[in-house]
Amino acid sequence: MSVAEKDGTVKKSGKGFFASTAILMTLIVVLSFPLTYYLPVINASRQFDILHHAHGLAFFAWFGLYVWQTQLVFKGKLARHREIGLSGLVLTGAMLPLGYWMAQRAAEVRAANDLPRPYEFSWYNFADMGLFTGFMIAAVVLVTRHKEWHRRLVYTAALSLMAPAATRWTLKLTYVDPFVLDILVYFVVYPFLIALVFHDRKHLGKVHPATLASFAVLLPVHLTGAWIARSDWWNEIAPWLLGPPSI
Repeated sequence: MSVAEKDGTVKKSGKGFFASTAILMTLIVVLSFPLTYYLPVINASRQFDILHHAHGLAFFAWFGLYVWQTQLVFKGKLARHREIGLSGLVLTGAMLPLGYWMAQRAAEVRAANDLPRPYEFSWYNFADMGLFTGFMIAAVVLVTRHKEWHRRLVYTAALSLMAPAATRWTLKLTYVDPFVLDILVYFVVYPFLIALVFHDRKHLGKVHPATLASFAVLLPVHLTGAWIARSDWWNEIAPWLLGPPSI
């Protein structure tokens, strides 16, 4: 029995879906930072640490690699796809400490600006990092024998990175209630998941278990995010996780 049969797939796998959506996700990420990164760098209106640039480079590089990998699969160059897979693991590993550092730095900046709860938004940093890490670990474990699981888990991991990037636009809506802003970003994520459902039904005749698992993991985290971020217990735990502000 082939790997495709074990995964309940058919020959018409629709690999172009993942190749095209990877490009769209990457465009959304790249177009999310003109006000908070590109322009401040160009006009020197804000100073960035070296680690800040390293963080941005690593995350942009991950999406670039994701586009490359999906294109290789789409073109049937699976050997090349596997060869550069290790670089993806190394890059993913580097992103975790960089993400943690960014979460710590952001909390320090909010504390310096005398915000009443500087660690409130740190929950989203931890949630996004946790989701991305969990989906990527599962994708790596299943890469050999369950390629359709692998493909969808990496897809959802990419969505977990795309969501915080998209908030760079919603955060500028200072006149909108933060709870509403939490919901707005999901309008970027869930169309991709719904598209994946339609893709599965078209090419597999059913919704793949990995797609269902992605919904089962993401929905509870997203639905409870605003409540957790604003809770007293989270704002008491977060300083212990990130350390007290040093600014």
